[in-house]
Amino acid sequence: MPSYSSLTDHAAVEAAIAEFSSLGRELFLLKYGFPEVNESFVIVGAGRYDTRALFASAYGHQHGEPLTSRQVVAGLTGAAGQLGALGYVVTTPDDLKAADTFPTFDAALARFPIPVENLPVIREFLVNRNYREFFIPASRAYIGAKPRSGKPPHQIGRGYIAYREEDGRPRGIELPVRVSAVVEALSPIRGGASSTRSTEPRAPRAAAEARAPRVAKVERQDAFCPTCFMVLPATGVCANCD
Repeated sequence: MPSYSSLTDHAAVEAAIAEFSSLGRELFLLKYGFPEVNESFVIVGAGRYDTRALFASAYGHQHGEPLTSRQVVAGLTGAAGQLGALGYVVTTPDDLKAADTFPTFDAALARFPIPVENLPVIREFLVNRNYREFFIPASRAYIGAKPRSGKPPHQIGRGYIAYREEDGRPRGIELPVRVSAVVEALSPIRGGASSTRSTEPRAPRAAAEARAPRVAKVERQDAFCPTCFMVLPATGVCANCD
């Protein structure tokens, strides 16, 4: 039976992201049979991608057959956990409602281990920026950094940094080492389940393969809350921040 840890190919995830960006959210979810529900999102640059559907598509790109909505759960023991283990930033609607706050990045780091190989890049990113506090959201997917300017929080994952410049431009930085985590087996269509072992941390990419910070090209976008990044309902009022 397939397992969440069977998704290991970053190229497959990037292909799913490109497909999502090309089709737009509605058509992408319709193609893979997923409802438009704000469960959790993978954040890449300017893009917000539904976690379950993105995982199902990426699995198909790697293994030849996409998964169904009945086979994929969104939690940290499911699609969100494995995509986070591959280095992607994953957020949920409840992330900021039950966040632990910290006065410094190092205080947050004590509760959110990051590979030492990634820390020089992160510290270089933080050094010239002014933050009023740091936090770890309920999803435990990243360390958030709240700028004193009141702009949306920057998100520091174990393998990726997602943020916006002061003028609102989205940016993303891929860190040298991506980290794996223990994840459960996929929910089968008919009964039964099995656990899987985590994969090993990926070694740093060769310098020739290093890529510049990415900004996902999204042809169609939903409206997002400027504070917590969740998709806004038709009323335009964010239920997460109201």
